[in-house]
Amino acid sequence: MGKNPDSAEQLRAVDEAPVLTKGASVAERGLGVLSAALVFTVLVLAASHEVAAVLGGVVLLVTLAVVLRWRWFHLRAPGRRPHGKIEDWVSFLTPVALAIPALRILWNNPTDLPAAMAGATVPTVLLAVYLVLRWRR
Repeated sequence: MGKNPDSAEQLRAVDEAPVLTKGASVAERGLGVLSAALVFTVLVLAASHEVAAVLGGVVLLVTLAVVLRWRWFHLRAPGRRPHGKIEDWVSFLTPVALAIPALRILWNNPTDLPAAMAGATVPTVLLAVYLVLRWRR
C-alpha cells in the first residue's frame, strides 16, 4: 500500500516539528506589566476626572486596542501553544470588563478615586491574568 517510514525518518520528523513551549521573553513580560499599569492608570484618571466625551472615547479605544493587541500577538506568535479554554474566556471577558469604567468615562460622570480604582481594577486584573496564563509554558 504505502511506504512505511523507518524509525530514523520518524525521529527526524519529530525533531523537525515545531516546539510549542517557547516561553515569554523578559521584554515581553516587561511590556505586559507596563501595559497593565498603563491601562489601570489611564482608566483611573479618566474615570476620576471630568473629561470630554471625545477624549473619553479615545481613552477607551486606546485601552481596547492594548487589550486586543496582546491577544492578536499571542495568536500570531510563532512557537506558542494554542489558547486554552480558560485563556479564551479571559481574553473575551477583558474587553467586556472595560464597560465598567466606560460608563463613568463616556457619560462624563466622574467619581471619587477609590471608586475609579475599583472600576479600573477589573479589566486590569483580567488582562494580567490573561498575560500570566499565556506566559506559562
